[in-house]
Amino acid sequence: MAAKPPVTLQDDWATTLQPWLYRVSAQLDVACVDLDVDRVHLMTGVVAEGVQRSMAPISAFLVGAAVARGASLDEACAAVENATVATG
Repeated sequence: MAAKPPVTLQDDWATTLQPWLYRVSAQLDVACVDLDVDRVHLMTGVVAEGVQRSMAPISAFLVGAAVARGASLDEACAAVENATVATG
């Protein structure tokens, strides 16, 4: 199976995905959050492959909670990936 390009390089990034992300961010009042979409997508892929696909969105939620408590996005993603590899 060929790997998909990063989300931000997909054909529909500018026309569909990014506008949706802006709308959701505005609705949640988190438009000021610095989000690395590709980093989160990479981390959720590790979880989907290493644990179970259904845990990918749960891991994203937990990363968001960690970031809200002061962790950097990369630290939180790396922690989830490390825990996933350790159990896999």
